[in-house]
Amino acid sequence: MKIEVKLINVHKTVPTSYTFEMEDEKKYTDVKLHIPRDKKTKKIILSPGNPWYVWFRWRNPETGKLDIKKMYKKGINRKKTIKERKLYGELLRKAYQKLLDHGWNPVTNELPNQRKHNQKTDLTLKEAIKYALEIKIRKVKESTALDYKFRSQFFLDWADQNFKSGLTLEKFKLADFYEFMDYLELDYINKSTGERLSNTSIDNTRRVISALFTVLKDKRLIEHNFVKGISKLKSEPLKNRPFTASQLVEIKKYLSKNDPYLINFISFLLYPILRPIEITRLKVKDLNTKDWILGVETKTEAFSYRKIITKMKPIIENMNIDNYPSNYHLFTNEGQPTIWEPEQEKSKVNHFTNRFKKVKKALGYGGEYGLYSFRHTAIGDLYNELQKLGLSEQEIIYKLMPITRHKSESGLRNYLRNIKIALPADHSDIYSIDF
Repeated sequence: MKIEVKLINVHKTVPTSYTFEMEDEKKYTDVKLHIPRDKKTKKIILSPGNPWYVWFRWRNPETGKLDIKKMYKKGINRKKTIKERKLYGELLRKAYQKLLDHGWNPVTNELPNQRKHNQKTDLTLKEAIKYALEIKIRKVKESTALDYKFRSQFFLDWADQNFKSGLTLEKFKLADFYEFMDYLELDYINKSTGERLSNTSIDNTRRVISALFTVLKDKRLIEHNFVKGISKLKSEPLKNRPFTASQLVEIKKYLSKNDPYLINFISFLLYPILRPIEITRLKVKDLNTKDWILGVETKTEAFSYRKIITKMKPIIENMNIDNYPSNYHLFTNEGQPTIWEPEQEKSKVNHFTNRFKKVKKALGYGGEYGLYSFRHTAIGDLYNELQKLGLSEQEIIYKLMPITRHKSESGLRNYLRNIKIALPADHSDIYSIDF
């Protein structure tokens, strides 16, 4: 702000006025550390309901007053002792004070030296992630693209809140990404459910960001993808628990009376061992009833073929698909083949998931069961039946791979371990105990 001072009754050789450059009103107060205390005893409190934080006030551009209060915790309440919190809090206070003194705007989350870069070699983290995402989603299916968009935005929101999004790629280090992983594991809580993220969800987010960093590496924007080397978290118990034989009988009996259409849908999970989304992509023309071949648009391949086994033939024949145009979707929300093109492909799967939820509720099955449970059940059943025939584990793996479409032996072995339905053979003959 400029201010002019005029002088009177001065010699004519002296200037009659001077203009000074005055500093504008300060935009912020000093940063302070809030330490909660008991109102009566004044003792420092460490209980969860009384958080520690650093804070300051920011001048509101509309009112001109310092009435915007900003507070930041940044993990301070994870410290166990008063001494640790005071030490960490003081470091936080100094860090935010330094940011403000360097021109940081906490409302827009911008620093004055943050700028757009024209050269890809000088991209900020946010620009780089968006650039990699644009490339990545060109080659994936809609459902995968939506997942990539959601998880990458989740990462960028965190980066914005933690002053990382404006960093150039070379300044975003492995230690920074570990901060993000700590946030996912320790700090994030879903506002709707009040629950923390599962290890599976955290690993899926890490996998997406790693894939985007691989794109940046392939484009020679970074030397190596350090995210790729981060170990997976130990997975939690399988959500889609396999069904027992008696449960399958119970489910079919219920569906026969209440939702027969879902029996056909589930048959495609059990016998061709398709995924729910692959079933919703099927069209009438994909079923060749002369050569008994099924064409499938899979998760990892644009299009592939499956043999329609004998157990599936009666089911397909009863569907009377010859009565419908070849471009009709096989399974739809109308209970028969028709054109079904919702805005989001995932909503098709949600339709059948919701129908099966009604079955689970009626039969008293919990959230550990889902449509994928049928796929796990089928593969586990095949393993156990082959074992009864006397095949070794290696022979079973070789025989199952073309059926389950796993790309490697290790992948199939890991899958079988996870579903926990592959039972060991009877080992009574090697016991010496007769109790």
